[in-house]
Amino acid sequence: MIARAALLVVVLLLPRVAAAASPADELLERGLRSYAVGRYDDAIAAFQRGYELAPRADFLYALGQAQRMKGDCRAAVASYRAYLRTSPPERAALPARQNLERCEAELANAPPQPATIEPQPATPPTAAITPPPPPPRRRARDDRAAALFAGFGGAALVAGAALWGVGEAGARSLADAATYDQFAAHGHDADAFAAERTAGIVAVAVGGALVTVAVARWSWIAKHR
Repeated sequence: MIARAALLVVVLLLPRVAAAASPADELLERGLRSYAVGRYDDAIAAFQRGYELAPRADFLYALGQAQRMKGDCRAAVASYRAYLRTSPPERAALPARQNLERCEAELANAPPQPATIEPQPATPPTAAITPPPPPPRRRARDDRAAALFAGFGGAALVAGAALWGVGEAGARSLADAATYDQFAAHGHDADAFAAERTAGIVAVAVGGALVTVAVARWSWIAKHR
C-alpha cells in the first residue's frame, strides 16, 4: 500500500519537477525522494518549505500524502481540502478526494482523546499590597486645550474688532462725504469696507465662541477635579 501511494505521488508530481530546477522544484524533488523511502517527516518539511517559496497545488497534494502516511490524518485533511480548492484536473482531484474521505472516516471512527488536566502551580502567599497613590489632581489652569481655545479666541476678538473698526471708519467716511468728488474718490472702496466689517463681525463671533468654550472647560475641570 505504501509503495502504491509513493508511486502515485511520483507519477503525479515528478514531471513538474523535471521541467525546471528552481529552489522550489528542488525541495519538491527532495520531498518526493524522502517520501518514497518512508522518511515522512523529512518529506513534510521539504513540501512545506517549498510551498512557502512557491505556493503551488502540487505541494499541497504531496504534503497531504506525506501527512496521511505518517498517520496524521487531521493535518492531511486540511492539506487535501486546500489542494481541492485549487480546482485541479479530475485525474488529480479523484485520488485526493478518495484519500480525503479515507482520512475523514478514520478520524470519525477514532476514539475520543481523554482530556488532560495540567496541574496548576501553587499560588504563593500574597503580601499586603499597598494601593498606589492617587493621581495628582487636575488643575484648571493646566488644561492645554482650554488655554489654546482662550488664546485663539482672544486673538480672533482683537483682530475682528480691528477689522470691524477699519471697515466702519471707511463706511462712515463715505457716508459723511459732503461733495460728489469726495464720494467718488473713495467710492470704489465701498465693497472693501463692507467686507472688512463682515470679516470683523465673523472674527468676533468666532473668538467669542472659542473663549466661551475655554471658560466652559475650565469650569468643568474645576467642578470635577
